[in-house]
Amino acid sequence: MHFLIALILCALGVAAPAVAGAQSMPPLGRRPDVIDQARQRALAPVPQGPMTPAPGQTWVPERRFFSPQYGRELVIPGHYETRISPQQSAVPPITSYGPLGENPILIPGGDRPPADVRQGP
Repeated sequence: MHFLIALILCALGVAAPAVAGAQSMPPLGRRPDVIDQARQRALAPVPQGPMTPAPGQTWVPERRFFSPQYGRELVIPGHYETRISPQQSAVPPITSYGPLGENPILIPGGDRPPADVRQGP
């Protein structure tokens, strides 16, 4: 009889903490260690960054054109432009270069027509 009571108390004493700590305890009832903490951090959801730029900004992909001012072809790297109005965009300062990456040239920023309309940088 005492054996049966001891067995029931033991089962209740072990089962209650196991149910309460099932989420925080690793398998087999051992305490969390460094590996468990690393696993938990690795499996945590990744914070999301900003999805899209501000609505007034437009991505302009890389373009190539011949510049009569410099007498050679220039590569304008991709960049964002801010739309001021349907006819104007604010263009940031851009460092352009030749087709093989030679002789970088700084093109100052300013207000220009939208990229799909203008011929130059």
